[in-house]
Amino acid sequence: MASCAMVPRTAFHRNVAKRVRVGRSGSRGRVQPARALSDANLVVSGATAAMLFVGRFAFLPFQRKSIEKAGRPRQNDQDYYEAGDVRSAEAFSVMKTNDPVGFNLVDVLAWGALGHALGYAALAVSSFQAAGL
Repeated sequence: MASCAMVPRTAFHRNVAKRVRVGRSGSRGRVQPARALSDANLVVSGATAAMLFVGRFAFLPFQRKSIEKAGRPRQNDQDYYEAGDVRSAEAFSVMKTNDPVGFNLVDVLAWGALGHALGYAALAVSSFQAAGL
């Protein structure tokens, strides 16, 4: 009687199947229940939400004012696009947003990455403190 598992057809598949098999057939080991709201999930999600909030409401206006104050880069009193560099035109499809102040995809990815880094750093610090290091 054939089992539900896929039967390896080629030598390559048999070799991979040998490497994948672990333990005895039918042994499942220790079963860990899935928890959707673990402490680690809450810490990382909270840090990410906090960084997105700070980025949108605190740092975005400051960053936009700084860019406007500095102006576009220029050479010989012309910006790069006017000087003939056609590849220096802005990619408006990436920067397009429906947010009133212009918080776009790049901002979300950047501030979300910083939030994840902050969350994992907080978890690492608490892990070190729990270990007594």
